[in-house]
Amino acid sequence: MPTPLQVLTWDISGYATTATNATQIADAIVKASGTMHATIHDLLWQGAARQSAEAKADAEQTQMRAIATAYDDLATACAGAANAMADLIATIKSIILNYVHPPVSIGDDWSIEGVEDWNSEAGVQLSRLAGLASTLFAADAEWGAKIAAANGELEAMAPATALAAANAVIQADKKNDTRADPERIRTSAAAFQQMFGHPPTSPTDWATAEVLNPKSYDPKYQNIGPEIKVVRINPVQGQGVVRAAEYIERGDVFNFPSWDRGDGRTNDMNFDPEHARVTTYVDYENGVVVMRQNPSVTNPYLGDPEAKVAEPQADVWQAGDGSVRVQYRCKNPFAAPDALDPWDHSVNGDLVFSPGSDGVSVNGIRTNYPWLEVYQDAPNGASHTVALENAKTGDALGPATNLPDHHNVGFGANAFRPFMEYPWSGGDLPPARDYPGTAAGPVSNPPMVHQIPLPKGVA
Repeated sequence: MPTPLQVLTWDISGYATTATNATQIADAIVKASGTMHATIHDLLWQGAARQSAEAKADAEQTQMRAIATAYDDLATACAGAANAMADLIATIKSIILNYVHPPVSIGDDWSIEGVEDWNSEAGVQLSRLAGLASTLFAADAEWGAKIAAANGELEAMAPATALAAANAVIQADKKNDTRADPERIRTSAAAFQQMFGHPPTSPTDWATAEVLNPKSYDPKYQNIGPEIKVVRINPVQGQGVVRAAEYIERGDVFNFPSWDRGDGRTNDMNFDPEHARVTTYVDYENGVVVMRQNPSVTNPYLGDPEAKVAEPQADVWQAGDGSVRVQYRCKNPFAAPDALDPWDHSVNGDLVFSPGSDGVSVNGIRTNYPWLEVYQDAPNGASHTVALENAKTGDALGPATNLPDHHNVGFGANAFRPFMEYPWSGGDLPPARDYPGTAAGPVSNPPMVHQIPLPKGVA
């Protein structure tokens, strides 16, 4: 039976990724098998050769469809595991981190000692642990068996490389990395509770708790924490949390006027919020926008590396349909001062996150550098990709040459129209202008966004 400490390190977000990937593989296999089959049957030939080729095409199509079914089974099993286990794990983590403090202790067998009053809030919550753990382990066993069965199907018929890739994702789901460190989890939970008045319990809560964590854990940051700014918004229930990260794929880059460390990674649906230059979270469930800028680090081969952080600048709007506009500018603390940097070598943009029945869309304008990834997490923990963008230039000079320039995301500046007023009353027509935005403030006292007024004549 897994111990409480082991459950604290569990991260099953990879199941949702595996389910999505497996479904995409199944769809691709079905499409490829249909194309191959049609190609053979449409050839203008006759005789025994055609009969032999068509028979082989029929057999291969049947085999490929069987492989696609196996991938669909894997997708169903992984999605089922994510849905069955995500809330349980989040609740168990929350109870342990908030109520297991001396003299209270929890044994490897989930027994609780040191509770003075079992009728207190702490006692009631701690008394739930054994039942929650039992339900979690039953779900783990049930869905683990289904995942194993799906893998068994794939072992029998799927290409070895594809099977290895799927297994690699599954085996990595419960890895013990720095994000699973109990102290880091506890600090994230405390940051969330300080803002919302209650501990994180849902997958959405935990995502926001992680980005609010005021500490840095990667050694390269030299214990210098991020700068975090926040604006409260009106919740849009059911939209979960949108996580956007702007990161540098390379390990080192020239960012006028010095060499800096990059993030050294590719896009990752389960990205660590400290492995990015800038992260923007729109938590529609709890009603908050979080803008986080991580420390910049000079490149080691220029001498002893130095870490430094600057405050992000952001203004936020919200329209009546729940759309959120975030206009931001994040300056590298090692970059030249604005007076000496007329081309503005900062990460900046103006993005609108619009909720809808099929999920959030993102549109607006941003710099041509760096890379961008945007994901949306549903309240049940399931995730999907909203947008992925590469930097215009991925070489070491990317920041120096591309940060001053911008490009459209989606339908570009048209996304700003709901956030602008048009003071046209005859005579000379003044230009449309933005309604006043709300400047992002400190975590300790975040401002409330100004609601954009509805157009005249709209009730």
